[in-house]
Amino acid sequence: MDPLLKVQNLKTYFYSDQKETPAVDGVSFEINKGETLSIVGESGSGKSVTSLSILQLLPKPHGKIIGGEVLFKGENLVTKSDGEIRKIRGNDISMIFQEPMTSLNPVYTVGNQIVEVLVLHQKLSKKEAKKKAIDMLTLVGIPSADQRVNQYPHQLSGGMRQRVMIAMALACNPDLLIADEPTTALDVTTQAQILDLMNDLKTKLDTSILLITHDLGVVAETADKVAVMYLGRIVEYADVETFFESPKHPYSRGLIQSMPGLKDRVARLSPIKGQVPHPSDVKSGCRFASRCEYVESMCLSEEPPLIEVGRNKTRCWMNSEDWTGEGGINDERETVGNRKS
Repeated sequence: MDPLLKVQNLKTYFYSDQKETPAVDGVSFEINKGETLSIVGESGSGKSVTSLSILQLLPKPHGKIIGGEVLFKGENLVTKSDGEIRKIRGNDISMIFQEPMTSLNPVYTVGNQIVEVLVLHQKLSKKEAKKKAIDMLTLVGIPSADQRVNQYPHQLSGGMRQRVMIAMALACNPDLLIADEPTTALDVTTQAQILDLMNDLKTKLDTSILLITHDLGVVAETADKVAVMYLGRIVEYADVETFFESPKHPYSRGLIQSMPGLKDRVARLSPIKGQVPHPSDVKSGCRFASRCEYVESMCLSEEPPLIEVGRNKTRCWMNSEDWTGEGGINDERETVGNRKS
C-alpha cells in the first residue's frame, strides 16, 4: 500500500539581502495511514520549516521550496496553486501550531473559529456547524462545551486553548494531522492529558500524525517512527523501539544521553557540546562534525550519505565500510537508549 504522505528530497531555502539560507536541504520521509512519525532535533534543525513547507505556509517572498516533492495521496502538493492547497489545508491536512494563544484569533469566540472551518470545508450551515463544534469540544475533553463554545481564547487556560486547537484541527476528520510542538508551553499534567488525547483520537479517527518535538519523552509516548533532523538534514531514521535501543548516529546518542534517566536519578547528564550552527554557515563534510567527539579527517571533507544499518538509516561515516578510525560505535554505547521506560 502506498504511503499517505511521501516527502522526497525536499529543499526549502530562505533569501534575504542576496543571502541564501538552506533551512531544509534534501529531506525525505514517509507516513503510512494511522501512523505517527516524530521529527526530533534541537531548535534550528529545520523541523518546523519542514511542516510549513508541506502546507505551503512559508513566509513569502523570502521562503521558497526550490526542489523535491511532497506527495499526499499520490498528488504533489508543491505544484498546487494557492486555491488548490487551501482546499486541502484544514480539510485533508490540519495543523496544530506551537502556541495556541497566538494562533487563535482573540476577537472571535473559539466556537466561531471552529464553525468557520466547518462552513468553509464541509459546507455545513452555521447551525449544524455550531452543533458539531460543541461535539468536537466535548470529544477533546472540554467540560461544559455548550458554554465554552461561546468563550474567547483569553478566557480559557493554556491546556483548554490547546484542546480547542486540536478540536479545530480534527473538525473535518483530516487524514493527516501535523502537530508542531503541541505540548511545549503546558505543564506536565496537562501535557500528559494532551498526549493521551492525541493517541486516543488517532485510534478513533484513524488519523496519521506528523509530530514535531524536541522532547524525547513525548516521542517515546506517541511515535511509531522517528526522524532525527540536524541542520536541515535527516541524520537518522528508525522505528521508535530501534531508535531508543540502538541509536546509530552520534547526534541521536547525544540527544538520548541528555535525557534524565528514570532508573538512575543520580547519573550525570551528558549534554551535546556547542550549539547548532546557522544554516548559512554550512561547510563541506558532515554537518555534525563541529560537535562530534568521534570526528576525523574524512568527516570534514565529505558528507556521509544516508545508509542502512540494521533497522536504522543513518548519516554517519562510522557506520560505513569506509570508516577507518578507532572512534567507531561499540556494543556498550549501543545500549545507551535503554533509559526509556
